[in-house]
Amino acid sequence: MFKRVFLLFLCFAMFTGCAAQPTSPNTYRGSEALRTSSAETVTVVRVRPVTIADTDGMLSANSGVPGVLGAVVGAVLGARVIGNGNGRYLVGALSGTVSAVIAQTAATHLNRRDGVEVIVRTDSGRQIVVTQDADQQFVTGERLYLVSGASGYRLTR
Repeated sequence: MFKRVFLLFLCFAMFTGCAAQPTSPNTYRGSEALRTSSAETVTVVRVRPVTIADTDGMLSANSGVPGVLGAVVGAVLGARVIGNGNGRYLVGALSGTVSAVIAQTAATHLNRRDGVEVIVRTDSGRQIVVTQDADQQFVTGERLYLVSGASGYRLTR
């Protein structure tokens, strides 16, 4: 019973750890709340869509940890559910391999999201590039607020 609960916990931990960290101007971390930031008005020079891939962290697709966890969970579950005798080792190896590929592919796709790269010009003529989640649409020539704080720059209306 304990082993099944532990394996279920590993499955949830593997897929929960693959969640991407938001870079939205609408999302603040708790450490950023109640802190001062500065804002200045800027003009949008160029906007282009990009893909943001979170490759940092132990459970990112680049670390290989999701694949290893998937292999372990798949091998144990496959060997316990299917097969008897020596056949269960073969089934465990096959299900472990398939589970590793599925977990690694899932981690790769879960760690990617749509973003936007915006080049803005300050009133003093300096150009700044800001990349953030694509939850706001900007157009060339639009006046925005460039908010700078401890976590970097954000663009907002």
